[in-house]
Amino acid sequence: MRQLYQMNQQLQEELEEKLELMVKAMEARDPYTSGHSRRVSEYALAIARELRLPARDLDGIKRAALLHDVGKIYEEFAPLLRKEGKLTAEEMMTMQTHVTRSAQLVATATRLRGEVEAMIRHHHENFDGTGYPEGLAGDQIPIGARIIMVADTIDAMTTDRPYRKAMTLARAVEELQKYAGRQFDPDLVKLVAKSGSIRRLLGLDRRIHESGADSSRPTRPALAQRIAH
Repeated sequence: MRQLYQMNQQLQEELEEKLELMVKAMEARDPYTSGHSRRVSEYALAIARELRLPARDLDGIKRAALLHDVGKIYEEFAPLLRKEGKLTAEEMMTMQTHVTRSAQLVATATRLRGEVEAMIRHHHENFDGTGYPEGLAGDQIPIGARIIMVADTIDAMTTDRPYRKAMTLARAVEELQKYAGRQFDPDLVKLVAKSGSIRRLLGLDRRIHESGADSSRPTRPALAQRIAH
């Protein structure tokens, strides 16, 4: 029985490692999202720590944030991620399926089913119920998913994307405040805006990311608004 348990544990670890490798492979083919999942995981963990969530929850949020976009490994998402202009309505519908595709992939690892899977599935639910895939609102959305939504958006806004150049951290926080209560949990936005430790982490990570960036990487014209797909 013990040997069977150990074999199962090893299998689960191997599955999780494969999922992480898939994330790295996905990001490697798109210079604009290189390192995105790692940064989102770090930001989400910092927010969760400020909330003083239990250690078990911290681990789940860290894993979910790292794997939140793993479903974008599928080929149909590649041209959408590289597109310079606004997505069409049909393209947006395709892009929105990445949350369920990601959750389905993660569910292949038994230890990630349940809470981690749910965080990934619902990390694009808007606080006012206008998000996807199920239109959940407020406390119906898992706290981990609400945290990942904020962390994901911060990184999306403060890095170059095909359709716009990066915002400053200060501007990104202003955007979060603008959409607090609609897209984002207002309590989490207040926390990010006021927490010195979170702001320091975001600022430090951004400087490290920029200093290590390839100066030959192309930039794109800025667009006024949005944020993460």
